[in-house]
Amino acid sequence: MKLRIIIPFVICIVMTIGSAGAVWGSSFDAGPNADVTAMNLQSELSRLDELAGSLYHAANINNRQAGYAYLQQLQRLLEGGQRPGGMNEGWEFMKLDSDAIGRALVSGDAAAGWTREAARLRLAADALVRPDHALWLQYESLMLDDLSRVEKAWKRQTGDGAEAARAALGSLQSHADRIEPAVAILFGSMHAAELKGRIRYTNQLLESGTMSPSSEHLVNQSLKSLNASVIRLFDRSGSVEVEPAVAPIAAANPIKWTLMLGAVISAVLTYTGWRKYKAEPYGVKPIT
Repeated sequence: MKLRIIIPFVICIVMTIGSAGAVWGSSFDAGPNADVTAMNLQSELSRLDELAGSLYHAANINNRQAGYAYLQQLQRLLEGGQRPGGMNEGWEFMKLDSDAIGRALVSGDAAAGWTREAARLRLAADALVRPDHALWLQYESLMLDDLSRVEKAWKRQTGDGAEAARAALGSLQSHADRIEPAVAILFGSMHAAELKGRIRYTNQLLESGTMSPSSEHLVNQSLKSLNASVIRLFDRSGSVEVEPAVAPIAAANPIKWTLMLGAVISAVLTYTGWRKYKAEPYGVKPIT
């Protein structure tokens, strides 16, 4: 009878210790390492934002020496190992822009422009750090104003409506180009590509030179689609979900749960055996 108590009791103790060891061991292995990794990646992200801002400021004042120093540090981060969040398409845009700035700065041509690429880098880095209040979101009103000017120019009765509309469309194209890396790093490249494709199509319609009733209808429809594309692009910002710098993998631990279940079952068997032993301490002897 005593074996019916001792055996499950020993098993209960062993499984309880094993379960506790599994919990503590997994916490010890994953916790500190995950925290250190998250801190390192967050530090890299903040550094990226700081360097992109400094590079943009240097571009605005045309300080080529400072810009080159900031660019070298920025490129080291872009060429590093793990990227601290965002979509790969956006990182590729940032890499291309940084390379373009590098070529402009080492070309020896003092007039070589690099403000456009510096602005794109600044907006993309800012979008990673503060996606809900990013600087690129301010371009919504600018681009809607651009569209309004395009539509007003198109409706001019002076006979040069197509040319005026194309001139106004250039501003929209410039703004769409500037926010492209920021949009790509948050949502992927296809959303900005859709907008830029509609701008190109509208421009082709305007430069065709044949303003028949059918072509005018196509332009009007294209302008409506272009407006919807801009609105749709910025509407996505309300539900932006940026890939975190570190996302701990939530994996099940079957060994831990097996040991815990076994400990509970062994405890129940131990308690049941103890109750029976207490009721019949010497067991039931056969009648001879």
